[in-house]
Amino acid sequence: MNPSISAAPSAVPPRTFIELRESCRIGARQLKGGRLEVAKFVLAHPYDVAFASAREVAERSGVSTTTVMRLVGDLGFETYASFQQLFRAELLRGRQ
Repeated sequence: MNPSISAAPSAVPPRTFIELRESCRIGARQLKGGRLEVAKFVLAHPYDVAFASAREVAERSGVSTTTVMRLVGDLGFETYASFQQLFRAELLRGRQ
């Protein structure tokens, strides 16, 4: 795990899009290459991520699916589905 993004393996993942954005901002200096590209994409396209598979996010970010999954894990999420749920909740919040 990247210590600047997730303080410890037991760290709680971000619960909101705002917390996710802050986690990425704080860890931006540690994000390099592909993980930085994924972070930029998901922050710029939250509504796309709500419905896109990890593979689709990888393709649109120009990285491998493994790179997407590494960032998801670095942020404290156990699965891509739990990561994606954050984006779906943001979409619902925006519709209310």
